[in-house]
Order: sequence, then structure tokens, then C-alpha cells
Amino acid sequence: MGVSLEWLSKWFGGNKKDFRTNLHEDLKIREFVNETFKQAEIEAINISRTHTSLEVLVMVARPGLAIGREGKLIEKAKKDLQKKFKGKAIDLQIKGIKQPQMSARVIAKQIADGIEKRRSVKSLVKRAVETSTKAGVTGIRVWVAGRLTGGEHANMYKKQVGRVPLQTLRAQIDYAYERAHSTKAGILSVKVWIYRGGEMY
Repeated sequence: MGVSLEWLSKWFGGNKKDFRTNLHEDLKIREFVNETFKQAEIEAINISRTHTSLEVLVMVARPGLAIGREGKLIEKAKKDLQKKFKGKAIDLQIKGIKQPQMSARVIAKQIADGIEKRRSVKSLVKRAVETSTKAGVTGIRVWVAGRLTGGEHANMYKKQVGRVPLQTLRAQIDYAYERAHSTKAGILSVKVWIYRGGEMY
């Protein structure tokens, strides 16, 4: 953070009490946004605040599902947020991402959702890697761990295509972690690393 990636929350806590209050508010906002716009495939939630206002920018792969028909869903979400944090002006915005298959979080979420729908782990990972490669990523690595076949013992399925240099801060790596709750195999973890190419300085 601060080297190749920007902070997802931008604000200044003047004292310990302010820091604690703002941190808990951020956590509640992220929990609310993740639950409300779950189907829209969220990539990132950016929060910036001043003493009197609070701005929440939600980056999604499917903005239509987040905004809703005639903007009803986002308007309802704004009202619900305003009720939770009375006394603060909250500006909630939705922005679509241009290339969802180059986003580690979107891919990890798609794989996790597929696992929860009882689809094959190998086919989900293979499809995700193929679509990301076609989108133009330089390298992608996917790990899925847990009771993949529903048996007693946990194991891990790994797949990588291209370069994913994790040993240097110069390489801008997009990383995401998601959990899939399977009725048959319990909880499975999904980790995705994406290297889009190019390095800093």
C-alpha cells in the first residue's frame, strides 16, 4: 500500500477516538455495500471523508444490477446509508469497470459463486484463466483450497499461466481472496493473483 496501490479509504483521524469511530464506520459501510450490491460483482469500495461529508465510490463489473431499474436500487441504498449514519452527507456512486476479466476480485468472486452452485472447480478455474488471458493479462495464478471433492481430506488445486512476479514491489499485482460456502464440502478458499504487465519506475 502506498507503493504500487492506493489506499481504499482516505481520511485523517485527528485522535484515537476519531480513528476508532471512522474505522468502524468504514467496516460497516463495506459490509453494507458488499451485501447490497453482491450480484453486481464488486471490484473495489473507495471511501473518502471530510468532517461533514462522506463519499463512497463502488467499482462494479455489472453496473446495471447495482443501479437497478430507473435507479431504484441505488436510491434505496443511499437512503439506508443515510439512516445508518445520521448527521453526515453521504454520496454513494456506482462506476463500471472496463475489463472485469482483468480484476482479481471479480474473478475470485465468480469462481466462489460457481463453487457454491456446485460447479466443477477445475472447469471454473480453467474458464477464468482462459478469459483473463484473452483479455490481455500478462500472467494469472489461481489457487483453490479445501475439500475440493467433498472427501475427508483437504487439498489444493493450482493453475498458473504466464508470469506472476511476487518477489518485487515494482510489479503491480492485483490480488484477491474469497471464501466459497459449499453445502457438500464446507468452506473453500479462492485466491487469485493477476499481473497486467509493466513495472513501476
